[in-house]
Amino acid sequence: MIDKKNLDILRNSLSIKKEKVGLKHTINKKAPLLPFTTRGTERAKFRNGFEGVLGEFSRLVSGNRLKKELSLEELIGKTSESVEMSKENRPHFEQILRMFLQEKEGSIKVFHPHLFQYLPLSDGADKKGEQDIAMFLMDVLLDGKEGMAEIFEKQDSDDLISRLILNGLDHLERSERERRYVNQLPYLSRLFEEDFRFLMKHEDYFKTHYHLFLSYYYFLYIIQLTLKLAQGSKAAFDRNNEVYFTLDWEGTSKNRKGYAQGYQMIKDATRYLLIHINCLEHLNFLIGVEKAQGYPGLKEVYDESENGDKQIFLEMLRDWIMEYRVHLSLGTVEENLELEYDTLVQALFNSIEEAYQKDTMQGPRHRYSLSIEEIGRKYFLKTRGSLGYMLNISQDMLLLLTALSLKDERKSLKQVFANLESRGLFFDRYSKEEIVQLFDKLNLIDKKSDSGDAQYVKPIL
Repeated sequence: MIDKKNLDILRNSLSIKKEKVGLKHTINKKAPLLPFTTRGTERAKFRNGFEGVLGEFSRLVSGNRLKKELSLEELIGKTSESVEMSKENRPHFEQILRMFLQEKEGSIKVFHPHLFQYLPLSDGADKKGEQDIAMFLMDVLLDGKEGMAEIFEKQDSDDLISRLILNGLDHLERSERERRYVNQLPYLSRLFEEDFRFLMKHEDYFKTHYHLFLSYYYFLYIIQLTLKLAQGSKAAFDRNNEVYFTLDWEGTSKNRKGYAQGYQMIKDATRYLLIHINCLEHLNFLIGVEKAQGYPGLKEVYDESENGDKQIFLEMLRDWIMEYRVHLSLGTVEENLELEYDTLVQALFNSIEEAYQKDTMQGPRHRYSLSIEEIGRKYFLKTRGSLGYMLNISQDMLLLLTALSLKDERKSLKQVFANLESRGLFFDRYSKEEIVQLFDKLNLIDKKSDSGDAQYVKPIL
């Protein structure tokens, strides 16, 4: 609700003191849109892949938290003691349990979906970043949806050893939390829910591809939102921006769409990401919305307001721009700034950008956008010589997203590519030819159809 008091609330959030110059740039209070941080120590580095996020997200879905971290040796000992056997046989049985439970690098082997809840966060300060990402994914992708926790429940197993181990797991306790992040791309959350429910039906495939599935939707959401914020009020929040990927095994060049309309486009947009986040934080405070909005949503709230409220908002925004510039020692701006919505929003953005051009502000601005590069380098970026990083899709990831696009149906190639695009995967004609060859090699192409030459793709799962 538009009210003159909103300006005082904004001042308070930025730690502004009366008769003192200076402020603290604070984000994620009124408009928590992304789980990024300007502190490099807390940024998730994904040294153990997506394991930390995977474990925390699984616990959040299940409404649980870890009472204490799981010790494999303690679990092996506890499971062994639950079985009557001779003293001589116990070491051999424990070795069997160890082989059953432990990956080569010493981490937990997930033989049952319930074990995902026991994957630990990283040891360092970046575990805060992993926790924030998991919370973010829960809030924006599941958006309070229920019925997902069943995949992580302790269901009975036909395997005796599995049953023994599952019975010994008691490190979880119920936990509740308040939602924090605000979903800006509901069309992606609807698609995520649909794909998640389908993946849950195929437990073996779920166990081996869950980390790819969740990491992809995380990457997709953050790059799409980054691009849309860069477009301001012109952005379409009901569909994907066209972002072109190249296949892991194919060559590429500067003339391919994957160069100009791929990571380079995202990289350009990230230069202003923290500026947009700050700008939206201020605008959401001033316009007084209950639920955080992006640029189009804020403009809509303004347009639907009474004329008197519009005038109050425009005057507040103009006053705030001049005050902000004083606190950041940016010099004065024309006091006769036109009281027009788009003009003032642009003036606020320009003022924040000017502030972040200072040497002392370059570090936070750069570190904030590094969160996209961190997850990208782990799964979705590949160095292509002089071309630098380009968006990259592995065969395993491509087949996962194809399986989700197909579900249980046979679909035409045209429909498969359309479904991949709805999941954020755009390919140029060269990549599409490579994909068709791969499908044919894997015997996924069905050329028998009522329409003659049309090629269909058979379900993968």
